[in-house]
Amino acid sequence: MKTKAKAYLVGGGIGSLAAAAFVIRDAGIPGENIFILEAAPNLGGSLDGAGDPNLGFRCAAAGC
Repeated sequence: MKTKAKAYLVGGGIGSLAAAAFVIRDAGIPGENIFILEAAPNLGGSLDGAGDPNLGFRCAAAGC
């Protein structure tokens, strides 16, 4: 039986993304009932980055 509980996580950083995984696993709350509230257009917080091994990487929030 699916729970009707909902989880609201503030901030889309790695902590909230990890918390969402634990809420699914440990609390049994389905993913469609988990809401991550983030002001920025991208999730990941300081781990926001892009690139590849040949051209290098860019870490926007960390300033790399």
